[in-house]
Amino acid sequence: MQVSLLEVRDLVKHYPGKGGILTGRREKVRAVDGVSLSIARGETMGLVGESGCGKSTLGRLVVRLEEPTAGKIFFAGEEITVWTGRKLRELRRHFQIIFQDSSSSLNPRRTVGAIIEEPLANYGVGKEERRERVRELLTLVGLEPGDASKYPHEFSGGQRQRINIARALALQPELVVCDEPVSSLDVSIRAQILNLLRELKRRLNLSYLFISHDLAAVNYLADRVAVMYLGKIVEILPAEGLVSQARHPYTRALLQAVPEPDPRQRYSQKPVVRGEPPDPANPPPGCCFHPRCSEARDVCRQEEPVLKEVGDGHLVACHFSETCLK
Repeated sequence: MQVSLLEVRDLVKHYPGKGGILTGRREKVRAVDGVSLSIARGETMGLVGESGCGKSTLGRLVVRLEEPTAGKIFFAGEEITVWTGRKLRELRRHFQIIFQDSSSSLNPRRTVGAIIEEPLANYGVGKEERRERVRELLTLVGLEPGDASKYPHEFSGGQRQRINIARALALQPELVVCDEPVSSLDVSIRAQILNLLRELKRRLNLSYLFISHDLAAVNYLADRVAVMYLGKIVEILPAEGLVSQARHPYTRALLQAVPEPDPRQRYSQKPVVRGEPPDPANPPPGCCFHPRCSEARDVCRQEEPVLKEVGDGHLVACHFSETCLK
């Protein structure tokens, strides 16, 4: 049996909320609330959901930029949840993260070459080898080796994201967390960056955790898709079956919310998900989606559904998944 490159089990991240004036108790914001998933070598796992559902927090937990409240993280079969110091530092060579904002994640006072060199210098790579590696990386992401002497403000948004990708690849990681890497880019540039990520995955045998609210981007890049709602995973399924086989009402609502290119079809679509997400500091009992679900019944308000397999590689947390097919 092949060992997953990344596996998280029952991962939890709670933040202290606002204190109660009368009770003196502080509510916990349940940003990530018992998430389990795995990513194989060379696989792209898409992670989708509305803003505030916990996607980015999960990404930061995976690369140990934040510490979990509970749960376990495994990398290449070894539990890394409690690793610290030198052991954690060595581990960081193997996974990296690409952030959403291509401008704020680059130091405007440093040249592109210095920015890409930084992780190499931190791990003791010699000066000449660093400079050669920078030239290789710039070429790899579609830029010119001479761009190393320029500053971030001299590039477009898409080019700056290419620089971020080059920096993320400097240490030859096995896993890259892509946190909304194309959401701030124009449509045509977005397609170019997605194509670049896809090609890099093929050439370098990378694994991605690709975080996005854009279902079209996820469907294009991912092998499997995990749908997150209010800190929980409510469905995991192969990307090729996302449109036709989604069973959770929330997944289907997200699909129905995708703009229809044919205006004549605009009003024939089913209604999108109603209302706003509940407060993560005060989640509803039972199924966390039931206040917004048109198919909710009494059991949904009382019992939390478990994530169970309903097909080959298809898991869903819904009491009525059999009746939720289109």
